[in-house]
Amino acid sequence: MSSDEDAPSRERDNEGRYLADVTPEDVLGVFDSVEGPTITTSDVVDVLDCSREVARNRLNELVERGLVARRKSGRVVLWWRIESDEETENPYLRGFGALADTDLPEQMKQERERARQEWAQHGDGLSG
Repeated sequence: MSSDEDAPSRERDNEGRYLADVTPEDVLGVFDSVEGPTITTSDVVDVLDCSREVARNRLNELVERGLVARRKSGRVVLWWRIESDEETENPYLRGFGALADTDLPEQMKQERERARQEWAQHGDGLSG
C-alpha cells in the first residue's frame, strides 16, 4: 500500500482546488500562541502547518475585516491585532477598515464634481 493511499483525502471545491483547512479565526489564535504583540507569516505557517500562501491570504482577510493591521519592516511583514472597541465591533463600521488604504474618498469627490458639472450642462434629464 502506498503512502498516498494512507493519506486522508482533502476536500476539493467545484474547480478541483483544495478547500482551506485554515480559517481566519485559526490565524487569530496564533496571536495567543506566539510571544509578543506582532506575528509574521512564518509564525502562522509554523503554528498552523499551512503554506505561506494560505497564511498570507488568511491574514489579508483579517485586514479586510478590520481585525488585523500590517506593516512591512525590511523584508518582513509584521501583523498585529487591532484592539476592539464598540466601533470595530459593529460589522457595518468595521467594513470600512478595508477601504482605509484606498483612494475611494477622493474618487467619490471627483464623481460628485463630475455629476454637478453634468447637471449644470444638461439638467437632470427628467424635466420635459
